[in-house]
Amino acid sequence: MAHLLPTLRLAALGTVVVFSIIVLGLSSHVTALTTTYYGVYFTFAALSIATAVLSILSLPAMIIIDRLRKGAFTSMILVELAWLGFLWILWLASAGTATQATVLSFALGCNYRNSDLNTACREFSAIQAFSFLNWLILLGYTLTLFAFSLVAANRGNAVWTSAVNSADFNAPVTPQHNHGDKTIAPQFSGASQPVYPVQTQYPPQGPVAPGWTGQPQSVPTPTQSPYPQV
Repeated sequence: MAHLLPTLRLAALGTVVVFSIIVLGLSSHVTALTTTYYGVYFTFAALSIATAVLSILSLPAMIIIDRLRKGAFTSMILVELAWLGFLWILWLASAGTATQATVLSFALGCNYRNSDLNTACREFSAIQAFSFLNWLILLGYTLTLFAFSLVAANRGNAVWTSAVNSADFNAPVTPQHNHGDKTIAPQFSGASQPVYPVQTQYPPQGPVAPGWTGQPQSVPTPTQSPYPQV
């Protein structure tokens, strides 16, 4: 399935762009109606407009830059995960606030005699639906991309700085060498080594008296003169 990830990416981002254009048009029309008749605007409509504009500007740029320039910063998987995660949070917030506004403003359904109110009621529901769809699409693609990237990283193939189109998610496991274990070279070779006798160490002896070298020396005796002495 990893080889289908670039196709899934193109389909997901393209669908989000189309739905964002729809949300932008509906939210702009709701804002125009409320400001015309009541002089105010709904918070969810403003948030939906901002989120749709960010999606319309950024997602096509990511696709085009990835096709025209290899190794671009915006094409990195890590950057893509961070930005798409930010977008699906915005879409979730837009869907949540749209749901709250629909419940509070049109609790009885879209059964009004005023055609503008009926139109606004249906647009509230449409904004809510397309916002949830964009959230689900971005969330599903982001989780899928993160799962494939995490599996590749655990196999020794870090793809966080690569683009989705060029990343090899099916690369074989890279063997990791354990540099912590060091093999100690043998201290002895196969040839026999000569054994020398151990020399015994003796303590140093005291000073030798002058004239004594360890051998007995003859003591000179006085020689007597053959002549009588006076």
